[in-house]
Amino acid sequence: MKPKYLILLLILFVSSCLTQKPQGTKTSASGYNPTSFVLHPQFKLFHISNSYSKLYIKLFTNELRFSSANTERINQAIIKIKYVIKPSVKNNTVLDSAQTTLKIKKTENQTSIVSFFKLKNINREHYIIEISMADMYANKKSHSYIRVNNSDDDNEQYYMSFKAENHKPIFTEYFRLSDSLIIMHKNTLIKQMQIKHFPNRFHEAVKPSETQEVNSIQMKADTSRTEKATLGKISFKVNKRGIYIIKADTLKNKGMLKVNFSNTYPLLTKSVELIQATKYLLSDKEYQNMMQSDNKKLSIDNFWLQAAKNKERAREILKIWYNRAIYANYYFTSYKEGWKTDRGMIYMVYGPPDDIKNFDDAEKWVYINTKEDKKLEFIFVIPQQAISKNDFILLRDAKYITSWNRAVKSWRSGFVYHY
Repeated sequence: MKPKYLILLLILFVSSCLTQKPQGTKTSASGYNPTSFVLHPQFKLFHISNSYSKLYIKLFTNELRFSSANTERINQAIIKIKYVIKPSVKNNTVLDSAQTTLKIKKTENQTSIVSFFKLKNINREHYIIEISMADMYANKKSHSYIRVNNSDDDNEQYYMSFKAENHKPIFTEYFRLSDSLIIMHKNTLIKQMQIKHFPNRFHEAVKPSETQEVNSIQMKADTSRTEKATLGKISFKVNKRGIYIIKADTLKNKGMLKVNFSNTYPLLTKSVELIQATKYLLSDKEYQNMMQSDNKKLSIDNFWLQAAKNKERAREILKIWYNRAIYANYYFTSYKEGWKTDRGMIYMVYGPPDDIKNFDDAEKWVYINTKEDKKLEFIFVIPQQAISKNDFILLRDAKYITSWNRAVKSWRSGFVYHY
């Protein structure tokens, strides 16, 4: 009898099934765990001139608590925001600081609220913005680090993108082919911008224990065009999937990154996408057979059924796996899909980390085994030629082979893995 899974229902974010951590386990890595009881703001920094920058902030209203228990008797959420600018993550010298309070009125059908800080530029090429938020009506907080690149490179912080129809800022790299965008550059005197298109031919991350040298990113554009700029702005509307780099200075290596992997991204809606996102658990032969199958949906269904041994467990475990893939896309998208990145790979196989330690050019993810009092750590560094803020490379080591094999075996045996 063929499995009757409604596997494409995985396009829904079923957050209650994401982590499945044991009771009593605490996590401070709330930034990458959508089920944690904290705020999950998005940020976009734009160097609007040589004198100041704008830090745009997006908050999701379904994470906020609204109350009319205030002197105005208005149903609103109150968010306290504080930022501190420091030379580095570990250097607590205060270069600048400020705090403010956002009062957000309850509005029907509103899903998010966007605000911004105006920041005076610091006379440094690189520094850190440490930003804290707290919902005053609920025990919800967030703590984030924003790495500022104010060097002479034409990096993504010199660009801002807005929706053409309402001029709302865009916080993600990905877009839909139906979207009409306005791309703005810091320099309002530029006359044109170059738009390069690259096909999506990048492979998924290799195992953390593979210590051979990883090839540098090889990007070769298949098309290039220029758009006339008015006051530093161009219109961006394309009808072709792939990777786009928008550059005001053609002599620079960087620019703004925009991607379209599908019009439903970051969701997974096709059987072929589900097979691809399962590759970390498959042998090369299994993967090839699935991709060549006439009934790809049946082949991926059968894989999870054979792993879990019964339909209920299979339905639960595949839901968790593919929701991790969706969230990896949401958090880690760069020039390739989030699940293909090094952080996306670790996130899917091991789950959200128990702790994240931030550095100026790196992140350390810590997984804690409370029963055995052991830790597993992964270090991700920002490469020198990073294309976007989400470019991180795992420092690979042969020592990971045991934990990796144990994790993959757990998934293939029908059990969600946690360290």
